[in-house]
Amino acid sequence: MSPDGSKIVYGWNTTGERRLDVYVMDFPSGQTRRILESNSVPQPLRQDDSRTELQKKEEALYDGGISNFMWSPDGHEILSSYRGRTWTYSPDGSNLKPLFDTNEPVFSPAYSPNGRYLAFLRNGNVFRWDRVERDLKQLTYNNKPGTTVDGFMWSPNSKHIAISWSDNTRSGGHVMMDFSKQRAEVVQIGRMWNGDRSVNVQMGFVGVDGGLITFIEGLPRYMWVTGMEWSPDSSYLGVAWIKEDFQEFTLSVASPTRKRKWDAYTEKAPSNYIPDFRNVSWTRSGDLLFTTDIIDGKWANRSVMAVDPFGKNLRPVYAKNHDVVGMLRPKNSDRLFLVTMKRGGTITEITVLEPNGKETEHIVFESGMNTPSQFDDCSPPMVSEDGTKVATLANTYGQPNELYALEPTAKRLTNSQPEEFKKIQWATPQRVSFPGPDGRMIGATLLVPPGAKPGDKRPAVVTNIYANSGKVAWSGYNDNYLVMELGFVVLNVDFRASWGYGGEFNSGYYEKMGLIDADEAVKAKEYLVSLGYVNPDRVGIWGWSYGGFLTCMVMNTKPGVFDTGVAVASVTDWRQYNEWYTRRRIGMVSEKEDIFLKNSPVNSAATMAGNLFLVHGILDDNVLFQDVVQLSQKYIENGRHFDSLFYPRGDHGMWRDEERPHIMSAIHRYLYHKLTRPADAPVVQPVTAP
Repeated sequence: MSPDGSKIVYGWNTTGERRLDVYVMDFPSGQTRRILESNSVPQPLRQDDSRTELQKKEEALYDGGISNFMWSPDGHEILSSYRGRTWTYSPDGSNLKPLFDTNEPVFSPAYSPNGRYLAFLRNGNVFRWDRVERDLKQLTYNNKPGTTVDGFMWSPNSKHIAISWSDNTRSGGHVMMDFSKQRAEVVQIGRMWNGDRSVNVQMGFVGVDGGLITFIEGLPRYMWVTGMEWSPDSSYLGVAWIKEDFQEFTLSVASPTRKRKWDAYTEKAPSNYIPDFRNVSWTRSGDLLFTTDIIDGKWANRSVMAVDPFGKNLRPVYAKNHDVVGMLRPKNSDRLFLVTMKRGGTITEITVLEPNGKETEHIVFESGMNTPSQFDDCSPPMVSEDGTKVATLANTYGQPNELYALEPTAKRLTNSQPEEFKKIQWATPQRVSFPGPDGRMIGATLLVPPGAKPGDKRPAVVTNIYANSGKVAWSGYNDNYLVMELGFVVLNVDFRASWGYGGEFNSGYYEKMGLIDADEAVKAKEYLVSLGYVNPDRVGIWGWSYGGFLTCMVMNTKPGVFDTGVAVASVTDWRQYNEWYTRRRIGMVSEKEDIFLKNSPVNSAATMAGNLFLVHGILDDNVLFQDVVQLSQKYIENGRHFDSLFYPRGDHGMWRDEERPHIMSAIHRYLYHKLTRPADAPVVQPVTAP
């Protein structure tokens, strides 16, 4: 949305192709026009082009078009990146030109608030482009190998830039093999191994005319920064960070005129670990706003708190019996826009805290996500700088994100799907819950085929398992295919570590990954069987990444509970995963190796039973291919039988056109053939003593 809220820029292609063109919509009228066609943007020149024919083909095939839109502060210019360059153009599509007419890319461009400058990252440093004088200046001067500026933020008065700096020289590495070539090639990747303690970061300041970075004193070099934000008057910078062991959160304050930070707020985890949802903002009057799920030293729901820059007058702004999962204060308004979960942990609404203390609520879908959901929270709505114009992207099951106006009028603005999409018959999602192993109610979404009735013996699947899988949200066609085409009953579950249920639940698989949520999977099956139309002998489970790991743990440690499991891109030994993820959830291998072993499928392979299908990409640089190889070896050593499928060029997402349809077809085929087999047909691996 433009700063004044009069226009919205977005990418779209009327044919449904990947390559998006640029559209601008007048708001709130909804009048739309295409202002820039992606094909009109020239390709970079390449002397002695060394790309292979396959690389050329895939570059064209997976060209996503123009993206990453940014408005200039006056709303007279749009900036976006495409084909290796950063482009600027007018809101009507005219005056298209590259920021620099070179093939050297720039990263993270940002306008100064006064509109005079554009800052960006290049080769590990910050540069400044003067839009008036048309000259370029380097602002930081990192030259030690491995050090880089990885983020920055302009002060509101455009006189300073806050810097996030890191030293990556202690980061580890790994070797993969590309077997898709006639002569297999070695692929080197970077890797943060648990125990390397490779994090080395600093925060600091540099003036608008550049110089050496003034680093903030008193901050640890090993910390996890969750956010930084300038005060409206540019006097202070709020830095939200979590201690290296994830047991303590601190909101520190620094100033360009003082070298040393001071702390406005600190909290310790009552148990488990500090979740990531620790955002920071400011009120217009100069108090810090931040999110937390710990109040008075005890676990609470995700809430918004305020405190002055010197740690006084700590008070709740929004602290209720439900989670806040998104927050935004417009630049020139005291209205506070929150994404909340008043009606349950699987759906959201937009709640506006008015300056007079009243609340305004916006709901596009009674059962759905009223802003886009992310890994650990939800995006806030789009709001003009004065807070008077509001739009959102909303979605629900069977309905991808579409654009809706909320204020000053409420209406749907886009209908982006083709006519063929409208012909699809979608299952009706039911919001349900069932008691978990500790009595906590687990939220879920149930999909039932039309005509299902008590006495039926239908196959069922606990699908795409992981935290937050139970949200009523757009998730593609796969679950609907299982229900409407294959007649399966499908359950999506908000397993432990989901947001929407308070901080204790959100961090609740601490040292128990694959243990407490495996118990929850058993309870999910019990719930399905209790419906009266599910065959208890034909219930499957499948997941990807952590969900693949959990599938393996369930099939290993709960033998015979689930007939069939499909585990895609699965972690099988947490000692091999990165420190950022594992340290908060388990700790350090050097201190808690017994817990790492207990939480890893390679150490429970001897009791696996049922039909298990292992799927992995050989070039997975997130969950390494060696994980599935090592688990396979453990199964072989213990006489356990299983099925497997590997993708020679596949990475963690296995996203290519020849990969993703193939893998989803393979998953569906496996579930269908195993869960609809005759009653007397055996499983691949019966329940036997190891």
